[in-house]
Amino acid sequence: MSQTVSTGDTITLSCTVTDSLQSGPVLWFKGTGPNRKLIYNFKEGLFPRVEEIGDTTNVDNTDFSIRISEVSLADAGTYYCVKFKDEDPESVFESGRGTRVSVTIQPSLPVIVGPLERALVGQTVNFSCLSFGFFPKNITLKWLKDGKEIPSLQTTVVRLQNSSTYQASSTTEVLLSPRDFHSQVTCKVNHSSLPHPLHVATDLSDNILVPPTMAVFQQPISEDQTNVTCEVKDFYPEGLRLTWLKNGKVSRRDEALTPTRSRDGLYSVQSSALVNRTGQRGESVLTCQVEQDGRRNATVKMTVLVSAR
Repeated sequence: MSQTVSTGDTITLSCTVTDSLQSGPVLWFKGTGPNRKLIYNFKEGLFPRVEEIGDTTNVDNTDFSIRISEVSLADAGTYYCVKFKDEDPESVFESGRGTRVSVTIQPSLPVIVGPLERALVGQTVNFSCLSFGFFPKNITLKWLKDGKEIPSLQTTVVRLQNSSTYQASSTTEVLLSPRDFHSQVTCKVNHSSLPHPLHVATDLSDNILVPPTMAVFQQPISEDQTNVTCEVKDFYPEGLRLTWLKNGKVSRRDEALTPTRSRDGLYSVQSSALVNRTGQRGESVLTCQVEQDGRRNATVKMTVLVSAR
């Protein structure tokens, strides 16, 4: 017989004898031969994690089954119920065929690690999946994109240092496309200890960067003033910082931007600055500068003529 349990579970080992057997103790061992280990003695000894199931105080009892709680990896092995002749510990009358116990440890919920920085559409990004603390070694890690399996670049399983458990890691790569704003990459882990595979997913939108296109135009309001508008279009993600500079010096940071989103998932926004066209004669250079995802990646300038009046 064989049984498989997870660490921390309780396992029942069955043993029944006939009432016609001669007197003598029944003992449970793990293993055979001179190195076998005593697991339970129904008459004496202290066995904290083992309890008997039958009523061995009853002279007519034939049930010598036991229950072992808080199972660990050290409990793996083959267990034997052994009947001895009289009280002689060396004279085996009969032994059970043995119950092989396998102990498993479930892997941790997998974790996906993506690229440190967002990437442009058309670039390839790598993902890693990690799961650890499992036993036995055999495990499968699969990658899926929107439910369809994609190839893995490499999968490794190694034994953790100073431990009997293992760690698995796998990598894959994805070519980012404009359709990936709504796509997911999933890591699926399957192991003999699991009733169902473990899944973890990440949104590809968290890894995409689309820089904006920019334009600046002006609309006179009066002879003395003009309104300069900076149009920032088709960017992703939504977060964006816009700064106005006048002649190279910061004049205003527009912190209250509310971008609008189009059907294709890209964002657009506008910001305006009011410029006086009178004062010292010359030119006033306005710069609209955008920082996206912590990077200054777009700038557009306009020169406004200023006349003295």
